[in-house]
Formats: sequence, structure tokens, C-alpha cells
Amino acid sequence: MKPIFRSTYSIGKSILTLEDIIDICDDADLDEVILVEDNLTSFMKAFHLCVERGKNLTYGLRITMCNESFEDDSDHKVIIFAMDDNGCKLLNKIYSLAFVQNDGKLTYKNLRSLWDSDSLRFVVPFYDSFIHQNNLYLKNCIPELKGFDPVFWVEKNNLPYDRLIEQKVLEFAENSHKTSNVKTICYKNREDVEALQTYKILTNRSFGRQATLSNPNLNHFSSDEFCWESYLENV
Repeated sequence: MKPIFRSTYSIGKSILTLEDIIDICDDADLDEVILVEDNLTSFMKAFHLCVERGKNLTYGLRITMCNESFEDDSDHKVIIFAMDDNGCKLLNKIYSLAFVQNDGKLTYKNLRSLWDSDSLRFVVPFYDSFIHQNNLYLKNCIPELKGFDPVFWVEKNNLPYDRLIEQKVLEFAENSHKTSNVKTICYKNREDVEALQTYKILTNRSFGRQATLSNPNLNHFSSDEFCWESYLENV
């Protein structure tokens, strides 16, 4: 099982700074830091920190995909990893295409126009993927995976629907795609979950019901397993 870190650069998704993440990896004698972000703003700092601390950085961009007609009910997430210098350049082009031209989204045709299988890797995340969205929210996500050689991630974080999504992932990937067990890490210890909850409330303020710690109005925020402590217990 691989640890997948998210940092405070993904606003509202983690309370771990890049320094926190490197320290955790140092304490565990991990040579590789796998970082997945919602944008590219953390890349340079993460790269330099990893160089300074003797770590290999594997950097992934979590981005929204949609059908060719850009319907909202087709939105789902994928993760694209840069595997070399050319991959980093392509990742920047992919991000720019999505946010400059397409309001933060990509179609599979868009992505295919920039794809290089030698420099990029395609991952279907466990949460918010087309499988997750179609089965839990009855969306109409139509993935076009030919040529991307995707790896499907599987997670177990004690959420009510984890077992259902795992079953659907394994059924979809059977005999045709690779799967990998991972753990998304957004805070260090279980006791830190309330700090993340507070942070999410502050960064997700909107008109409507007032959010509180007892009623945070956060979808699926019912697990304290997205942490390093849980990873160590299950690795």
C-alpha cells in the first residue's frame, strides 16, 4: 500500500504542509514522496525540498474530466503523474488548457492531444472517479480510456460506501486494467481530523446553512482514517 500525500496547497483538502510531509517521510525512511494536488503551485517548492532532503518526488495533478459536450453531470476526477522533465512540461500544458480555455475541465480528446505515454501516467482515483460518481450520484460520466493505460486506485477508509466502490472498481478493471492499494493522507494523526474539519469549514464558506463542527455540511466527512497513523496500522 502506497501513501499518497496532499498538502495545504490543495485548498481545503489537507492540513499538512510540504515540510510536514517531508518530515513524515524522513521519520519513516521513505525515499519517495508521492504528492497529488489540485493545482501546480506546490511543484517547485516540493521539488526543491525533496532535492534538499534526498527524496524522489512523484507529482500528480488531480483534474476534472468531462464528456465532450461539457455537461455538469459528467464531471469526474483523474490524476495525471509527470514521470520525467517532459512530463512536467506536459502537465503544465494540460493544466493551462483546462483552466485557460475550458473553465477548469478537460475532455478526453483534449487530454489525448497532449498525451505522451512515456512521460505521463494516468490514474483513476478511488474517490470522485467516474465509477464513484456514476454509482453514488447516478451521473453520466463516459470515460474514454483507450491509450491511457490507467491504473485504478483502491482505498479503505471506513466510509459507508467504500466496499461498494471497491467492488465496482475491481469489476471494471478485471482482466484489463491494473489496480493498486493506496492511502490518501491529509493529516498526521486521527486526533487531527477536527483541525481539518475546521479548515474545510473555513475554506468552503457559502450562503445557506451555517456550518458547525457538529453539522459541517461537508459531503462524506465521516471518517478519521485519512491519516498517517491509519496508514502505519494497515501497511
